[in-house]
Parts: sequence; structure tokens; C-alpha cells
Amino acid sequence: MSETGNKPPVLRTHERPPPGSRFAVNRRIRRRTFLTTTGAVATAAAVGDLAYATPDALDDAATAGYVDVQLLNITDLHGYLQPTTPSQGSVITGAGGVQVTVGGAGYMATHLKRLREGRPNSIFFSSGDNFSGWPFEVDAHANEPTVEALNALGLQFSTVGNHELDQSVSFLVDHMEHGKPYPVNGRDDNFVDSTGHRFRGANFRFYTANIVHADSGRTIVPPYNIEWVDAGRGRKLPIAFIHLTVMDTPTGSTSYQPELRSLSDVGQANKLAAQLKKRGINAIVINIHDGGVAGNDYNAGTNPSGPIFQLAAQASPDIAAIVTGHWHCRFNMMVPDPNGVPRPVVEAGNHGSLINEINLKLDPRTGHVIRELTTSTNHANTRDVPVDEELQYIADYWTAKGAKRFATPLAKVTGDFTRTPNASGESTMGNLAADFAYWDANQHRGGRADLALISVKPVSGSNALTGDLLFAKGTNPADADGTVLFGEAWNAFGYGNPVLTVTLPGTQLHAAFEAQWVAQANGTEKFAPFAVSHNVSYTYDTTKPIGQRVDPGAVRIDGKPLDLTRNYRVAALAYTLIGGDGTQVFTGFTDPHRNDRDHEGFIAYLRAHPTLTPSTLDRARPVS
Repeated sequence: MSETGNKPPVLRTHERPPPGSRFAVNRRIRRRTFLTTTGAVATAAAVGDLAYATPDALDDAATAGYVDVQLLNITDLHGYLQPTTPSQGSVITGAGGVQVTVGGAGYMATHLKRLREGRPNSIFFSSGDNFSGWPFEVDAHANEPTVEALNALGLQFSTVGNHELDQSVSFLVDHMEHGKPYPVNGRDDNFVDSTGHRFRGANFRFYTANIVHADSGRTIVPPYNIEWVDAGRGRKLPIAFIHLTVMDTPTGSTSYQPELRSLSDVGQANKLAAQLKKRGINAIVINIHDGGVAGNDYNAGTNPSGPIFQLAAQASPDIAAIVTGHWHCRFNMMVPDPNGVPRPVVEAGNHGSLINEINLKLDPRTGHVIRELTTSTNHANTRDVPVDEELQYIADYWTAKGAKRFATPLAKVTGDFTRTPNASGESTMGNLAADFAYWDANQHRGGRADLALISVKPVSGSNALTGDLLFAKGTNPADADGTVLFGEAWNAFGYGNPVLTVTLPGTQLHAAFEAQWVAQANGTEKFAPFAVSHNVSYTYDTTKPIGQRVDPGAVRIDGKPLDLTRNYRVAALAYTLIGGDGTQVFTGFTDPHRNDRDHEGFIAYLRAHPTLTPSTLDRARPVS
């Protein structure tokens, strides 16, 4: 039973137990025990030790009379339904350096069933980044496979991770939550799932308290939810979950959303905790998609650092536990709140490697968390248990469906598109990518661009050119000479980035052309070229100093010289524009408009251009 943050109940705060009652005596004993161990626990938080607040927390007799609540959480699944490989994080390290092999939704289902057994007040949730992951069979099916699997696992709610916004708010709410068809350029959706039904959306809901619409200031989804647990004798007690998202989500490369902005995570947490407390809700948990790092032992923590530990030091003492994600790290710690009282701060890894379990004891009359009795454990999702047949069937179904989708013919090529550059840094694959970005931007109202730039050899980081499109058939049985398969196109270009159209002054655009040559600390220079769209050409002179190699008059856009006095609308990937690939020349761009994501947009481009011929490499030329 749950409620969202839109209409929270007004609850009456119950009176304290009468002096001398069993609950009052237990409270005094636990408080004294806790106070004598506070220093030890605070020290443990820094070096990594206790997964419980006091030794009494391990004593079943000490917990008699309290309401037992089990919190189970996962984070950053990213659509990894099949057992992962070592490169995907399948091997994790536990106590004493012992390595464990983990991963797979089928094994997770078995572990969850065992953990839930005999625990009627069990709540299962996620800290975000459930989908928008990297397995082809999931990403190419609009992330619907992950939702089907999480529905089958019994997920009850999730915070919004940054990758939940890799498409749009309406895609998250209308399609992923509610199953409505959602047209995206180049993307199909509402596939037939493993039960033979069309996608119907999630059985769970998403929440965040600090990602808001820039125009109204309203949260994109409810900020918190309230779960009710059985306190016996027909009574229910509330537990509130405040949800937070990593603050750079609206300006991150994959989740770039110009219409959104973020609020302070700790500010929102403390404001909502105070409101919930005032309504009489005395058990409050933070579920945040941001984290930190604290050593290698998946069920402990050493030398903690990162934003989540800063938040933990400032978050209201009324908050009983902090569940985290985003950093793909594994730790389980008791960290003092601002009053010195320890509370769990945990992160359950990524890709289905761990299930975190927090056990809370609630006062049956007031609903307060008896903090000194709180325990926490990170359970490895090991493969030494029987696989759950239902979940493995779901994973296998989508793997097979992914193989079929990969082999679907998409377009024809008359020659090779490769990433091999000429002396000017120009390649047929780079030119194709720039032509796609220019075309994609001009499909959107508000996205119209004068030109497109694609980084093909970045100053640092990665780029979106991830493969070649060759005329000769590949190894897939469905392939043929001159045929481009769906999966080949998906793998050749894109890394989940949106094409943005932004405004740049002519002087800044000229600076971008000059920024292709970068002076290095050792006295050498690095060439970091951009591919340009077909309506652009320029010459350069490498005999001149860096910063003076491209004459503005030699840059032609639609046949006209670059005008330093006017503004241009430029299409490029968000990763480049925000400086992710080391190019800082675009800093300060204005009027961003989000177009399609690279993968889906490129598929749409090939569908609209079913026969492609490699371009002549003459868009960038040295001065003769």
C-alpha cells in the first residue's frame, strides 16, 4: 500500500509510551547503549566496519515488540538482464579480497524470493538508472525489456536516475510508466513482450524531488512516496521515501534537457523531511541517484569520498537511512548524521551485482525508527543458486528478439564508409555522421541548423564513431554485399547522445575551426578534427601559428563566407558542446534545442536515405 507525494496524509503524532512501559524501558536502554558506542561507530564510518548500529541490533530478543521492516534495493541495472561478463562487472570483491561472480536477473529473482520469505513488511525499490543501458537487445527495444523484468521482479518504485531522462519526461511518464505509444524519430516501441502482449508500461512509479520544469518549477514526477506497513491489530505505519536525482542531470550529455533544471538535493531532502515530520511521519528514507566511493569490499566501506557523504553529513537527523546509486560503486556503511547518530549509507553496485537489505525496527505506537537496532547488508547476486525460470525466460526472449532485430536489413551502401581519415582528418564515416546531424536537426521545429559539426578524433574522451559500414557482407547470415543491417548501423554510430542545435556567434564558430589544432604541454600539437556537414567547406594553413590557420573568408557555409558579425545555429552532439571530449570552445552557447538521440536519429536517417554513396573527401583541404 503506498501513496505519492501529491496528496500526503495528515497523520496524528502518537503520544510517548507511558513511563515504566515496556517500550519506554527499551528506549532508555537502547539510547544508553547507543550513546556509549557513538564514537566507535563514527570511527567505523571512516575506516569501514559495522553494518549495524549496536551489537543489540543482532539480538532477536532485543527487537521483540517492534515492527520489523525490510528494505530491499538495487541500483543502476542498466538493462543487464542476462548474466554479465567480467568487462561488465561480473566479478566483485568481498571481505578478505575474496572475489565473487555475480549478475543476472534470473539469479536476482531467486535471491529476492529467499530474502523476502517470512517478511511481510518487505519493500523492494530501485535508486535509478534501471534502463537506458547498453545491451543492444534492451536499448534497441526502447528499454521495454527492462521494465518487463522489473515488473516480474516485483519492483515497487524507483527514483529517477539521469538515464531515465535520456529521452524526455513525457517518454518516461507516458511510455515507460503508462505504456502509451510514443513516436520517436527512428525508434519503434510497444513491442510484443515475452507473454505475447504489447508493452503496457511499468507496474511501479518514478519519483524525484529535485528535477523540475524550468518554466513552472514543478517537479517532473511526485517528489516522494509513502509506503504503509503492517503494525499488527489492523494498524498501519507510514514510511516516506524522498527521491533525489544527481544534480547535473539536465545538463549532462546523455540526459541534456533544456526545459529542465535541478534543485539542491540536500535542500530538498531537508525541506521535505521537515514537512513529513510535521505531518507525523516518523520513518523517512532518502533514495538518491548519486553516490560516492568507499573502498573495494562490497559489504563494508573505507575512506569514503564523494557527494553522497557530503549530503549524509548535512541531511536531517530525521532521515533514518540513505540509499544511493549512480557511481557504480559498492559499499555498506553506518555514517553519523549531524547529531552523531549513525544511519546506513549504502550503494548496491550496478548491473545487478548486489541487493542491499536494510532492516528497520519501528516503534509500534509512534512509527519512529529505533535507530540503534538498524542493520544493513549488501548481498551478492551470486550464481550458486537455482535460476528463476520466469526471469530467465524473459531475458532469453529478449536476447533472441534482439538477434532478430540486429539482422533486419535497413539500407544499402554503394561503397565503404570508414573512419580512416585523410591528412585533413576527413573520413567517409565522419562525413556521414555530420550529414546525419545536419539532417536530424532540420527535422525539428526549433532545431533548424545552418551547419553541423561532429568530433571525429577528440582532444580527450570518446566519440560517436564506433564502427564502419562496409560494402562487403559481414558474418551475420542475414547480411549481403551492399546491405546495412539494423544492428550494424546501431553499432557504427552513436553512444546515446542527443543532437543539440545551439546558437554561436560567428567569432566563436571561427574559434571552433581553429580549435582543431591543440598545443600540448610537451611542445607538440594534437590534431582534433571536426567532420562538417555537406554544405560546409574550408581551407587551412598549418604553416601558420595555432589559432591563425583558418581564414574566416575561406570557410564556406551554403556557398557564403563565414560572417563573424552574425549568429549561427550549429548542430552537434551534446557531449561535444558541453566539453565532454575536451573541446571547451563551445562554452557559453545559447538557445539549446534538443533533437533526436544519436542511435535512433541515425536509424531514421538511413530509413530516409535507403541508398548511400560515400562522399568525396574534399570538405576540408590544405591551402594549395
